[in-house]
Amino acid sequence: MNKKQQVVALTLAITLLLSGCSGLTIGSSEKQEQDTQQSLNVGQSTAQEEKTEEEQEEPLSNEKIPTEMESQGVFVAHYQDWDRESLPSQYLMEMDDTALMLIEQVQNVTADTQPVDLFDGIEHASMNSLLRVALDKTPAIDLEVEVVDGRIEAVGENYANHVLTKLLQNELEEGRDLREIYYQEDVTAVYSQLFGEGRTLSFQDLCPNYYYYAREGVFAHKGEKTERFIWPMLVGYTDSKVSMTVDLLLTERVDETQPLLYTKADGTQVELSAENYVEELAGEPVYRYTFDKAQDGHLILDGVRCVGVLNNSCTDIVDQEEPLENDTLSLEAPEKVTVTSGEESASIDLQAEYEGTTALYYLLDLLGDAQKVEDSAKEETLIGRGAAALTMDLDYTGEEQVQLKVYSQSYLPGIAQSYLLIQTAEGNDVQNYVLPQDDYFLLTDWMHRAAHGSLPSAAPRCPWDTSAFQGASPRSSRPRK
Repeated sequence: MNKKQQVVALTLAITLLLSGCSGLTIGSSEKQEQDTQQSLNVGQSTAQEEKTEEEQEEPLSNEKIPTEMESQGVFVAHYQDWDRESLPSQYLMEMDDTALMLIEQVQNVTADTQPVDLFDGIEHASMNSLLRVALDKTPAIDLEVEVVDGRIEAVGENYANHVLTKLLQNELEEGRDLREIYYQEDVTAVYSQLFGEGRTLSFQDLCPNYYYYAREGVFAHKGEKTERFIWPMLVGYTDSKVSMTVDLLLTERVDETQPLLYTKADGTQVELSAENYVEELAGEPVYRYTFDKAQDGHLILDGVRCVGVLNNSCTDIVDQEEPLENDTLSLEAPEKVTVTSGEESASIDLQAEYEGTTALYYLLDLLGDAQKVEDSAKEETLIGRGAAALTMDLDYTGEEQVQLKVYSQSYLPGIAQSYLLIQTAEGNDVQNYVLPQDDYFLLTDWMHRAAHGSLPSAAPRCPWDTSAFQGASPRSSRPRK
């Protein structure tokens, strides 16, 4: 780790410690909870307190045990040292150095044969899912122990009287089988390396395979940890000055003598070979991993989404059928429309002339074409990276109001292109509707020209950031129904 990563890791570690990490399985035993001192003493019963100073056991050591963070795992590239002749097969594209580098990078952010999460923009990812990957990729503390006559003993004399050796003994007595241990600051450093900085980690969700010990500042894996060899099957990649993308399917190698295993979308598992891969992989979903390039050159994960399926010959990616219903967004004419972005808002002059009609009926016509997303795809509809959001309040007679949440960019599962997303809510029931991406410009142009006064000065035409759509051109008019 460089100095910056060490500072970030230490800051995150302090934040985690102060947060209490209440959501994880807490491994503190009753014995540990009774002892709140930073420097532990073995066995502090009333009888032991009456012992003379010579009879008392010496304080436990809390020195840092090495973990070899800078020479292991995600901090070092290994692909250049791979024996290419012994690597698993790649059936869908020819390999080069960049492809091998991306394979290793995907392995670094993957702990299973399914993507860590589906998201566009790291801010939309599940922190708990990313934390599980960081734990899986963190080198364990170099503490070797053995069980002798029912007691945990450190191998060698260096850590025989260490606080972590005592922790393992206490947990063994309480029936917890702990194997590998990881320092909290190491986990946060790995998280930062893989997923970037800027998010405050808080362990509020459950990591089922780990115990967390806040006082000692360590995680411990429950039972035997199974190492899995995930082998991304690449379809293609792109490289730019600021980012890289790689399209792939995830396979697994259980044994060097066995074929690659692939779990299909329907849950069945198949063995892949040069003879059957076309038959088995045709129609299977392809995932696009997006990596940002950090200033020091290493890659940081910023998105994972399904961009389509392999065609029948496994030579290209094609869109899935759009998961849209025939139902469209039906709205009655409101008396008032207010658009809010952040802390700023603007009222719309509904009677203003606009494109041969009024602003009101142009809006109803535009939104009336929004198609409803099928319920089965609702949870997989992703808000785009850096997408701007606004709230549109439609007020009616009396106190009735309809509120629309509008996002400037979104993605449907299995579709490469983006959409304008509109969400409506009735109680806890949220429904998604989408419009073609170009309609983003029509809506923002309508807002600019029909608003009372000026929209926020930071965005003179609209409260949204249009940088994500450079190169596209808004249409001056929209076909009428």
